[in-house]
Amino acid sequence: MNLIYFRKSKLSKEEILKRFREFAVKNNLEILGEKDYKENDFVLISFGLPEFLKSFKANKEFFVFLPFSLVIFEENQEKRVGMLNPQILNLFIKDNNNKNKIEEIESFYKQMIDYISDAGERKIIKIKLYATTTCPYCKAEKNYLDMRGVNYEYLLVDLNPIAAQEMVEKTGQMGVPVTEIIYDDGDYELILGYDKERLDKILKNY
Repeated sequence: MNLIYFRKSKLSKEEILKRFREFAVKNNLEILGEKDYKENDFVLISFGLPEFLKSFKANKEFFVFLPFSLVIFEENQEKRVGMLNPQILNLFIKDNNNKNKIEEIESFYKQMIDYISDAGERKIIKIKLYATTTCPYCKAEKNYLDMRGVNYEYLLVDLNPIAAQEMVEKTGQMGVPVTEIIYDDGDYELILGYDKERLDKILKNY
């Protein structure tokens, strides 16, 4: 799971904020607060969740993430727009029937970030699969990628200490498999574990 979702933007901060407010009005998102931290070059906006979330049955920890926050961050004249990945909500869902709702939420918010950043569609340029020689889930994912005819770099971290260090620096842990999806805008997405449904969605147009 990638914990955040960010997109680069060529728009000004004012243009990004305007597009966000337009999106919020159109989709009934309640803006709860907005703070411009000019000395640190970022804007933080807190907003309410759409109606389809209110019926969720979840652990109490779920509500810690309500509402969500949007960040507009600027560094070296480059702006990024992003938020916590809604997939984090999967950790607190009791009812398996709500798993599909998480996908809807994730899709909704990613569309929001894509729209307000005006970043356009991004393309996958490279895939890395970090694995070990003894991991059955790694072998299962390797077979899955091979059957789909996907080109990828296969890195056995138990035989390659440089690859192992690289994986730990990116994920903070040694669990495998880890799939890194690298996009043409320089961003990347990490998938921890063999998540076939998520891979199906990401690789749909690859």
